[in-house]
Amino acid sequence: MPLYRALCADPGPRPAAAVGLGECGMREDVGLVRALLTHPVAGVRARAVAGLRALESAHVDDVRPLLDDSSAAVVRQATAALLPWADRVPHDLLRGLLAKDRPRHQRVAAVRLLRAIGVHAEV
Repeated sequence: MPLYRALCADPGPRPAAAVGLGECGMREDVGLVRALLTHPVAGVRARAVAGLRALESAHVDDVRPLLDDSSAAVVRQATAALLPWADRVPHDLLRGLLAKDRPRHQRVAAVRLLRAIGVHAEV
């Protein structure tokens, strides 16, 4: 665990460090993992969401902005984290992600989240 903490605190962490800390870390490690949600490397952001999910600390307000991410991997992880709380994601945001000019991964995420709350939507 100290190794994962050190790797997550490094400004250029390895992507696996965030999920590793999530899998074996404790509640006090949440802040370290959460800080990686805005990392410039998509792989780190995606693994940070996975790490927060493993720590059972993926909060809607922290993860929701990642639905707009350019990386499909990040959006997939954000969607998985938000599914249990899909009713807390603003419908306007999800409807906006359905726009034809949006990347396919964002439209798919919106459909999954809308369907989770019983709203029929298609990509």
